[in-house]
Amino acid sequence: MKLLKNIIPGMIIIIIIALLCTQLQNNKEHFTHTTKFNNLYEASHTPYPLQNFVYLDTYVSISQDGGESTGQVINSASGIAVRGSRGKVYAMTAGHWCSVDPAQYIPTFSILKLLYPNFQVDMQRRVAFYGNFYPVEEVYSDLENDVCVVTFRTPYAHKVKTIKPARRYPDIGEKIYAVSAPLGIYSHEMRLIFDGYFGGCKEDSIYCFYTIAGVEGSSGSGVLNRRGELVSILDVSVVNFHEVTGGARLEAITEMYDEYVR
Repeated sequence: MKLLKNIIPGMIIIIIIALLCTQLQNNKEHFTHTTKFNNLYEASHTPYPLQNFVYLDTYVSISQDGGESTGQVINSASGIAVRGSRGKVYAMTAGHWCSVDPAQYIPTFSILKLLYPNFQVDMQRRVAFYGNFYPVEEVYSDLENDVCVVTFRTPYAHKVKTIKPARRYPDIGEKIYAVSAPLGIYSHEMRLIFDGYFGGCKEDSIYCFYTIAGVEGSSGSGVLNRRGELVSILDVSVVNFHEVTGGARLEAITEMYDEYVR
């Protein structure tokens, strides 16, 4: 009994030391990660806060118990984080990405399961932010105006610079900015920054137009004015002339923001 009493305090001390070492290692990794992406994104030479860009995709993974997994991106979009609060991020993107029905991929799933009968096949909507991927949690869509708000949770939510809708449209010819992942071209350590000019809004249309390049994958890009205010979400490009893109009107952006960004 005396031996047991002598061993227990020693074991407790060893456990505490092990926990402290683990925590120190976690803190070191977190600090290294944060410092790396601070240096990449926050020394910005544009009104667009680069850390606020988000890449979104739908990812199909194939895995086997106890083995490695592989996967494939089946669609992608761009987006912009507009608010971070208590570990939760609110981001805006194109409504047509949010509205994709997972049921349309059932034939693809069926083929994969036939090819890999002993594997688990899963599909996930993901958001890339501050060097990591996170699952999309909530989705709010305005399909008529092709605008969507999504949420996700991350320990880096505090890194989001709050972006609000502009109070007025830019003047025609005023410079505007966007960050996109055209054709799904994306890396955690890269930002494709575009600038152009506001061309005005087409009469009897939901779209305003910009001389910003865009193609598949650019949908959902946040358009900011020189004051860093949100003026649109890109969702359409002109066929055979991708240097002109269209996006939702400011009224639709403001309505979605006021209703769903809390």
